[in-house]
Amino acid sequence: MGGHVVNVKQGWLRGKTVKSAAEGTYIAFKGIPFAAPPVGNLRFADPQPPIPWTGVRDASEEGSKCIQINSKTSPFAGDEDCLYLNVATTSLVGSRPVMVFIHGGAFILGDAGDMLYGPDYLVTGEIVLVSIQYRLGVFGFLNLDHEAVPGNMGLKDQVAALEWVKENIAKFGGDPNNVTIFGESAGSVSVHCQLLSPLSKGLFHKAIMQSGVALNPWVSTSVSVEKAHRLAANLGKKTTDPNEIVEYLRTIPAIQLIEAEQQVQTPEERIRFLFPFRPSVDSKSQQPFMPERPQELAKNGFDVPVIIGYTTHEGSFFLLGLTTLDLPFLDKNFEVAVTDDLVEENPSKLSEVAKEIRKFYFNDKRITEEVIDEYIQCYGDIYFVNGVHKVVEYQQKKRSPTYLYRFSYDSPTSMRKLVYGTSRKGAGHGDDLMCLFHPTVFAKRLETERTSVAKTVSDRMVRMWTDFAKTGNPTPQISDLINVKWEPVTSTAKNYIDIGAEISAGVNPNEEVQHFFQHISEIVRS
Repeated sequence: MGGHVVNVKQGWLRGKTVKSAAEGTYIAFKGIPFAAPPVGNLRFADPQPPIPWTGVRDASEEGSKCIQINSKTSPFAGDEDCLYLNVATTSLVGSRPVMVFIHGGAFILGDAGDMLYGPDYLVTGEIVLVSIQYRLGVFGFLNLDHEAVPGNMGLKDQVAALEWVKENIAKFGGDPNNVTIFGESAGSVSVHCQLLSPLSKGLFHKAIMQSGVALNPWVSTSVSVEKAHRLAANLGKKTTDPNEIVEYLRTIPAIQLIEAEQQVQTPEERIRFLFPFRPSVDSKSQQPFMPERPQELAKNGFDVPVIIGYTTHEGSFFLLGLTTLDLPFLDKNFEVAVTDDLVEENPSKLSEVAKEIRKFYFNDKRITEEVIDEYIQCYGDIYFVNGVHKVVEYQQKKRSPTYLYRFSYDSPTSMRKLVYGTSRKGAGHGDDLMCLFHPTVFAKRLETERTSVAKTVSDRMVRMWTDFAKTGNPTPQISDLINVKWEPVTSTAKNYIDIGAEISAGVNPNEEVQHFFQHISEIVRS
């Protein structure tokens, strides 16, 4: 049998050699099924075991991405048959640490493909890289609060992928007893969810969370049932009977379902970036992934070594969907900027909290294009940074090391600048990914535009991330490349490193913002 051939539990796979953008070559196996296609009666069902095949399966091409809205080229992209993963490594021999990447995209978009997540840089760190897909939107997160459809199918897909890794990764030269899961944005939230879930115990040993935790206000939802009823009604089935709803929704063409999903979102939810179907408590499931709210589960923390952090300008992400009508609306209705989590304990404090936020971030100015930089900081802190700090504070009480970082490198070839063509300054949401992955969609531009500083920052991050995967310590030795020791947080100090053009160590990043959110908590409790 020619090419690179491995024998996994379901059958033989043939991979291919790929010329690397970093150095030499690597071996890639793509489009490997880790679960049965979730179609027909398996739509909205928990993932089922993958179907074996005969002969040698070609693993040189990526599998379909999960069906999703796609505003760039056509209204929709992908397929329901999408539970595939990719494996990349420079050698099939030995027992290397494994890194499993979970992509972001707000639980409604994204895929594991090389277009954004080429493995070229990370595999130089002598690890086996696995990138996985999971059902999105209504297909992955419909919840009828009933065993017919209890929710979190997309998160259970991730568990199925981790089970596949445990069972098969040794065939690719990976060590099933040294697995690090990592992700960015909704992928990072997914990592946090896996840390909190009883279903993924023992399937991984370390974790990295980049710009997202389950405590972020855009993540989990408790009113999915009412949205499911509205979805069914919009499609012509007015009933609250869960079995009737699921049977009916299984007959609707996938594209129609996605179209109807868009209609369920209210204008207020749109301005607050709340999508209809998200992770939720699934206590009615025979095997609950999230038996309690993540806000409760997170308080206990977890005893797994973690890296966790965020970028300096997370909120730049929120400029993408901003229309000319949104700022005047926000100016007149500033209370919509106050997310539910901030006033959950005492909703009567909503107006007071809104006034404090407006004063702290905008100095009581009108919300116009003049205060876009303040808007970026406000939304970034509320939607991303505040939640990260809460998780770190829970982890300060645990024995396992927690390494905190802030990514500040404003690269000329950042994700934001290449994807959206913006010239706005600062390290935006997702910009750290460009240091870890080689996106083939920008390969030509990176060849000509990537600076030596950008390459050094990337080399540093790859070294720290892969050293952490190997040893649980991101800076096991000081070198010319990494001349700072990254200390974990302690019970009394939030040690962190800042990843800019240079790397530096400090204590208590964004201290003023942390104090402000503590002040908000005190107002709500008073």
